[in-house]
Amino acid sequence: MLETINPPSDVPRAQLDPITTLSEKLCVFSLALMRPLRYETLVLCRDAQHRGVGLFAFDSKHQLSKIIDRIIGSVINIEAVASISLCTARRGRGRKDNDKSEFAIAKIRCDDAGIALADWFLVAHGDVYQNN
Repeated sequence: MLETINPPSDVPRAQLDPITTLSEKLCVFSLALMRPLRYETLVLCRDAQHRGVGLFAFDSKHQLSKIIDRIIGSVINIEAVASISLCTARRGRGRKDNDKSEFAIAKIRCDDAGIALADWFLVAHGDVYQNN
């Protein structure tokens, strides 16, 4: 799906506009995803007012539970971060059998670090899946 979306013309502005809806999050992620799709995880950092305060990309084929500590380590130093949303691109098939448990593990680790993991989007050729 994200491969066919043209870059949006009304993108939430960093540190100004709240990013609260599914479409607003996908707008931000659609601009940052590498094309053609490759294995990567994007991290959208938001403050308490849901405004974007950072965007990171991690190149990795590893499961979310294997990279969540690196993600937390990167965002924990941004004072304003209250929550994050993740978007993982995969080549080939989208969902895996263990995605729900991977999200649960990541959510617990984020909670322990004082960061709310709002949602996790999975992008594969032709589809976007949401875990939350």
